[in-house]
Amino acid sequence: MLKTYLVATILGLLFSLGFAPNDLWFLSIFSLTCVHFLIQKNNKRELFFVGYFFGIGLWTVGISWLYVSIHYYGNIGILWSSILTLLFILIISIYSGLTLLLYNYLRSDSKILSIFSLPIAWIVVEYLRSILFTGFPWLISGTMLATTPLDGWTPIIGAQGNTFFLLLLSSLFYHLISNLKYYKSALLSLILLMTLVVSSLALKNKSWTQLDGSVMASVVQTNLELKQKWSTEGVIKTKNMIEEAIERGVEEEIIVFPETALIFSQSEMADWIVDIDNQAREKGITLLTGIVEREDNFKVRNRILGLGEADTYYDKIKLVPFGEFIPFEHLTGKLFDILGLKLTNTLPGEELNIINAGNIRISASICYEIAFPDLIRKTAFDSNLIVTISNDTWFGRSYGPIQHLEIAQNRALEHKKAILRSTNSGISAFISKNGEIIEKQSYFEDKLLRKEINLYKGETFYAKYGNFPLFLIISIMFMYLFINNRKNCIFN
Repeated sequence: MLKTYLVATILGLLFSLGFAPNDLWFLSIFSLTCVHFLIQKNNKRELFFVGYFFGIGLWTVGISWLYVSIHYYGNIGILWSSILTLLFILIISIYSGLTLLLYNYLRSDSKILSIFSLPIAWIVVEYLRSILFTGFPWLISGTMLATTPLDGWTPIIGAQGNTFFLLLLSSLFYHLISNLKYYKSALLSLILLMTLVVSSLALKNKSWTQLDGSVMASVVQTNLELKQKWSTEGVIKTKNMIEEAIERGVEEEIIVFPETALIFSQSEMADWIVDIDNQAREKGITLLTGIVEREDNFKVRNRILGLGEADTYYDKIKLVPFGEFIPFEHLTGKLFDILGLKLTNTLPGEELNIINAGNIRISASICYEIAFPDLIRKTAFDSNLIVTISNDTWFGRSYGPIQHLEIAQNRALEHKKAILRSTNSGISAFISKNGEIIEKQSYFEDKLLRKEINLYKGETFYAKYGNFPLFLIISIMFMYLFINNRKNCIFN
């Protein structure tokens, strides 16, 4: 079995290449097709370990940015950084093992039903990973399909639904190849395969949302290393950049600065904030900037402050585990506060709200929140522009920032609305309603993004119903396969 586990690890490595920045999604489909051949005759124990080693391959590449964060920005030595990264990989790979363990209880002798066994097991476990223990919705398989010929279903089933779509394609490829000598079965697999591909291509042409005007937009990348950002020099530079942005701004322009661009609270900079607010209001400008808002007892909130035409602020609701709060803190204390960001006393926001600014209705999110589609959906459906800010400096020039950007591209596709993304050091971008990068700033690049961006109103099927229709269908299929499998076990 060691040879099988080695093959599974290699297939996991290949699968990871479908995500940004490699974008070799066809290799991921090939990898999954090979997995089908690998798991046909294994018992449940063997299946778990095949899945587990597949996960090790996947996460070794996919989560490599964690080492960068721990070692270079957490100031932890090479040995302990490697151990902590490996420990995370070994833990998160359990989900892949559970996927194939669940597959064991869903696989069917029926050639038609067996097509759905692995896709259902995969999406069920992947969804659980995105919500359990505060959730870790990173590298959701379907996100790799953004801006490919296969992303046409995204406004209907979302990125998580694309996971099912991706697995279904690989399952059909497997059945097509393995049943070549059975004409009818092979033909059925080919017809279903072509139907999925053609339907995706056809759906790419559906508009879903309607033009609701346009706005001049500027996205500012402050481009500060962490030490500089949290210094007096960094504060002065950021304040100067905000003043310059207001000075060059035009009427009705929206200007976006990154997460925690201002490290002092609104009350600590009261006079300057009032002055900037007045300047922006006089020119009809909307200024959105990240700020650390401090409260009593040294508690802080991670906030998007709206100035000028903006009518309110937004406080981050979905906090980063081990960065902004410690899960199960009564057990772990500060032992795992490995990233060095002293925000473990961050308070979550109390409500989701849209920021209104003239004719602009903004669905706002901060950093990690963009990875939670259900959270974004609660305000995006009634907005005409999506804004997300982040501080990805923690991940340097690794895969992390570009994977984060890919996640944002999926949110644009799900809602068919443009996104403005501002980060401290990259990758900032204008994202079209089709998930395409209109223009971007790369890692630590000094470059102003300024362009007229279209606003869109209306809602997609996904914006209206979310995952409910898809998961209802999958739940019915899951129960049927599970019950049918149990009956076969009893009578055989």
